[in-house]
Amino acid sequence: MIDDEYYSLLWLKKLLETEYHDAEVIGVYQDAIQLLDNITSLSPDVIFLDVQMPDINGLELAVQIQELNPNVSIVFVTGYSSYARNAFDLEAVDFIMKPIKLKRLKKTIERLRKHMKSNYLNCETPISERKIYLSCFNHLKYQVEGSEQKLFKWRTSKSEELFAFLLYHRNKIVHKETLIELLWPDFEYTAGAQQLYSTIYQIRLLLTRIGLEAISINSTSGGYCLYTRNTLIDTEIWENQVNQLGEPSEGNVMEYEMVFFQYTGDYLGDYGYLWKEGEKERLRRLWVDVGLTLSSYYKKTSNTDKVIKIHQKIQHLYPEEEESYFELMKIYASKKMFQEVDQQWEKLDAIFTRELNISPSKKIVDWYKKNKYKHEF
Repeated sequence: MIDDEYYSLLWLKKLLETEYHDAEVIGVYQDAIQLLDNITSLSPDVIFLDVQMPDINGLELAVQIQELNPNVSIVFVTGYSSYARNAFDLEAVDFIMKPIKLKRLKKTIERLRKHMKSNYLNCETPISERKIYLSCFNHLKYQVEGSEQKLFKWRTSKSEELFAFLLYHRNKIVHKETLIELLWPDFEYTAGAQQLYSTIYQIRLLLTRIGLEAISINSTSGGYCLYTRNTLIDTEIWENQVNQLGEPSEGNVMEYEMVFFQYTGDYLGDYGYLWKEGEKERLRRLWVDVGLTLSSYYKKTSNTDKVIKIHQKIQHLYPEEEESYFELMKIYASKKMFQEVDQQWEKLDAIFTRELNISPSKKIVDWYKKNKYKHEF
C-alpha cells in the first residue's frame, strides 16, 4: 500500500490485519520511487494506492506499476471522487473514498476475492500445455486447444489495432513513439504515452482473462515487444505450406488445391488499417501466383472445368487480377461460349475503366476486339 499520509496508511494496515488474518501486508510506502524499486521483488497480489500524492499522480503511478507487474490488482484510495472514472479506465478493481470505513472495505475485499478467483480459474490449466491458434485471415480470432474458435472482445478499437500491430511485428521491439504516432497522432507525447500505457494494460488483462498468457507483451525502455509461445498463426502456417509446394504434378496437385482453397480472405481483411496493406498485398499476390500455377497445370492436362473454378475464385477475392479474366475469355471462346466471353470483358472493363480509371492491358483489348469481330459474324 502507498499513501503520502502516514496515518492513513496505518489505519488501513490495522483494518486489514485485524479483520483479515489471511491477508499479509508485505509493504507500506510513502515514496513512489521506493515502491517501484521493490515492486518486482515483492510481487504483490494487490496494491492499495492513493491518487493524490505530491510527487506523482496515483493514476500515473498505477500505469508504471502495471508495466512492471501486469497481473497486480489495484484499489485506489482517495478523498477525491472526481478521479473515479479515470481509475476504472485503468481497470482498477475498486475505488474507495477516504476516510475508509470497515463496511466499505469489506465490499472491496469481496470484489478482490472474486477477481482473483476468476483469474485463477482462467489459469487453472497451465497455458504451456495448450496450443493457441490465431486467425489473421479476414478477422482476428483466437482458439485455445480443446475449445472453439472465438472473436476477441476488445474494450476499445485502439486495443484491437494495437494488438494487431504488435502481433504483426511480433518478436521485434516497436518504439513507443511509433505506436503513439500510429494511434494517437493528435496527442502530445505525455498524453499519448498515458493512452498507450492504459491500452497495453487493457490488452494484457484481456489476454489473461481468456487464457492466452502464452502471448506476452514485454516493455523495454524504448518500447514494447509482443512474444508468442506455443502459438500457431494461420497466415504463417499457410505461407509455410506454399513454400513447400514445389512444381505442380500428379503427385502433389491435391496439396496445391488444398492450399489454394484454404485462402478464404485477405490478411486482416475486415479491418481498414493502412499499415497492414503491404502484408495483405504480399500474401494475396502469393495466393494468386499459386492459383495461376495451378491453372497452368490444369490447362496442360485439358481440365478446363478446374481452370474455370480457379479463376472464378481469383476474381471473387482479387477482382483487379486482369489475367484471370483473360484466361476465362480464351477458354470460353474455345468452347464458343461467346456470351460468357462478353461477360468477362464487361466485368474487366467495369473494374479497370470505371473503378480504377485505367484501361486493361493492350493485349487483352486487342484480343477481345479481334475475337468479338469473329463471333459477331
